Amino acid sequence: MVFVLKLAVNDLKNIIRDRMFVFLFFAYPVMLIVISRILVHIIAPRIEDMFPIAANFSVVFMFFSIAIPMIYSFIVAFLILDERDEHLLTVLRVMPISRNSYLIYRMFFMSLFAFIALLLFPPLSGLVDDTQFSFPVYIPVAILFALFTPVIALMVSTFATNKVQAFAIFKIGGTVFILPIFAFFLNLGDLKYIFSPIPNFWSLMTLNFVLQNGTIDIVHLVIGFVFHIVLLAVLFYIFNKKN
Repeated sequence: MVFVLKLAVNDLKNIIRDRMFVFLFFAYPVMLIVISRILVHIIAPRIEDMFPIAANFSVVFMFFSIAIPMIYSFIVAFLILDERDEHLLTVLRVMPISRNSYLIYRMFFMSLFAFIALLLFPPLSGLVDDTQFSFPVYIPVAILFALFTPVIALMVSTFATNKVQAFAIFKIGGTVFILPIFAFFLNLGDLKYIFSPIPNFWSLMTLNFVLQNGTIDIVHLVIGFVFHIVLLAVLFYIFNKKN
């Protein structure tokens, strides 16, 4: 426990030293909340005749729910790349600290902050109907979305050899991970399952059920958790082999 606290304090110091990390860690989640509030109170009423954006608040909410774990995964991936450049991962092989324990901590530390941000977002965003939205039902969905943080971070840090490649993978991944949104925006029906190979599709399916019905879709939730855990195990294995 002391080891974890020391690592957490050290990580927060590293984040504070980097302006980009400070912006992503503190300012970006706040910016998403501000944008959502502006969208609700200023933009939506003005363009209602041209585009009924109020009817698509759930889609906008899902889009922001994808963005939140991606923010924190970016920080994790770049911290790992820095540590790899400094040969810290190699040093851990001869240290009493377990390398796997260190990497597990590294993966899930930022997931905790992603989870907190995901919990705070619904009541602060103004994009959900408080009378229909069930917060206890939403909690396991928020956990599933937070689990997306280490998936992206491992994906980037495994296949990127430098920060330029990491940026490129994030751009490509960001485009791919947004694609399942169109399944709900375009009302594709059963055709939406063409996006099922994309891991966060199952998170979005579960979230959409919560937003529309106020109850949990246990089938899609379980598939989502299994998909993420298997993907994490595979990526973790490849990362260890390469580093």
